[in-house]
Amino acid sequence: MAWHPFRNAGLKIAAVALGTLLWFTVSGQQVERTVSRVPVVYRNVPAGLQITGDLTEAVTVHVRGSENQISRLQTDEVSAVVDLAGAEAGQRSTFPLRTDQVAVPAGAEVMWVDPAEVTLTLEPSGTKAVPVRPTVDGEPAAGFMMTGVAVDPQTVVVAGPKSRLAIATAATTEPVSIAGAKQTVTALVDISPTDAELRLREPRSARVTVTIEPESSSNARTLPAVPVAMRNLGANLQASAAPAAVTVTVHALARPGAFDEGSVAPYVDLVGLGPGQYTVPVRVDAGPGFSVSAISPSAVAVRIR
Repeated sequence: MAWHPFRNAGLKIAAVALGTLLWFTVSGQQVERTVSRVPVVYRNVPAGLQITGDLTEAVTVHVRGSENQISRLQTDEVSAVVDLAGAEAGQRSTFPLRTDQVAVPAGAEVMWVDPAEVTLTLEPSGTKAVPVRPTVDGEPAAGFMMTGVAVDPQTVVVAGPKSRLAIATAATTEPVSIAGAKQTVTALVDISPTDAELRLREPRSARVTVTIEPESSSNARTLPAVPVAMRNLGANLQASAAPAAVTVTVHALARPGAFDEGSVAPYVDLVGLGPGQYTVPVRVDAGPGFSVSAISPSAVAVRIR
């Protein structure tokens, strides 16, 4: 049978046109979709101010558009922008979050945003020099002890809200392990503020040198059940530690008889911590005439309420 490609050409053209029209109709159909966990971007924070406290980091956005576009929409293509230009310092200021503040791909329309406003606090910011407190983890090998700890640099500059700077006492290093050490340990470690709302003005590392020497039984002193003090506890908060006392082994650098046991005062630093349960390292400031060789346990469970 002969093939006649142009037989019923009109019907074939009409079928193609109808299919094309149907495709455009379906693909162009308007649909709606709710997008969760849309990130909130805060722009144009005024110079000299900083956002503090709880912050709305994500919102829910309802969008409308063609089925083809909305079905392929990714969360990272949507963002809610809060413009803080001209904002002033204040506690719990409220900023509206309108549909026209949500960035979406061209052709999509934002129907609503939840929540429709965000609340935040803007505080004056500043800087402050604080001492660097080295963190040492573990115990030397049997028959050896830690007789000194040195850190370089000894101070760093931290930046952040002035209310937090007022109570900032130190920055700490990453832990330097001396577990099983029989000789002096030197490590280059990062420094970070003890308060999560503060930051270093510029990233810094510290060189920590932990002196390890053979233990001298005549100069070693073990102090059992020394109470652990709470430092930098927030206002109107209460804290308890378990255990409430630790055993501290010290090395007297002068004549043992001249050593004042009362100068050994273990503590935990609670700066920046709110209500909750934490595991906090125990520290002892090396006083005149002695160095700390061991703290047992080296960390305690702290409950803040």
